[in-house]
Amino acid sequence: GPFPAVVMPHGGPFVHESVGYSEWGQMLANNGYLVFQPQYRGSKGYGLDYYKSSFINGGQGGYAMQDDKDDGVKYLIKKGLVDANRVAMFGWSYGGYAALVAASRTEQLYQCVIAGAAVSDTQLQVNYYKKRLRGASKIEQVNMWQDSISPIKEVAKVNIPILLIHGSVDQRVPLEHAKRYLKALKKHNKKHQYVELEGADHFTNTLFYQHKLKLYSSMISYLKNSCGPGGL
Repeated sequence: GPFPAVVMPHGGPFVHESVGYSEWGQMLANNGYLVFQPQYRGSKGYGLDYYKSSFINGGQGGYAMQDDKDDGVKYLIKKGLVDANRVAMFGWSYGGYAALVAASRTEQLYQCVIAGAAVSDTQLQVNYYKKRLRGASKIEQVNMWQDSISPIKEVAKVNIPILLIHGSVDQRVPLEHAKRYLKALKKHNKKHQYVELEGADHFTNTLFYQHKLKLYSSMISYLKNSCGPGGL
């Protein structure tokens, strides 16, 4: 090291990464990137308080949950493992949302972000979950998203390039999120690229071979050629 790095926060957000094979992590590592998968607050498996701290005093999406990811990056830079000038964030679903939030932060740690199946409008998602979910998962999701930062309202502050990726038939985070965000990016004249995965749904285990091929090749090409001044 220090290595170029990709921060890859998990989706959910109320799940956790277990130590084991990660197809996306391995794909990025094969291409020369250190991959950091933070267990930010809200992740399950670290006790009730840690999980609840993501929503108990108002939704922490874009606030404390985002600080956790950035603190991890700073630690890895301090340890000499990560090159401070070559860091990107890539995430899917909640992870994609985190990538959009990262793009508009003012202490900017990243050279670019890749946001897949991202929640761009928190109110849109809250309304959707109120209709679609039941029980405990409805309570945690609605409470977390309710007060969290909404990327659609932060587009004017975006200060790094964005690659936006979305499945055309996403049933969990509808395509409307990408469409609204794209419109806002264009309006504010922000540097971005967009890839739509034709016929792709939300959950990554539903992505077909052709979707993965398009996803991975566009990600690597973006990181190498369009991320920061000289590519990652």
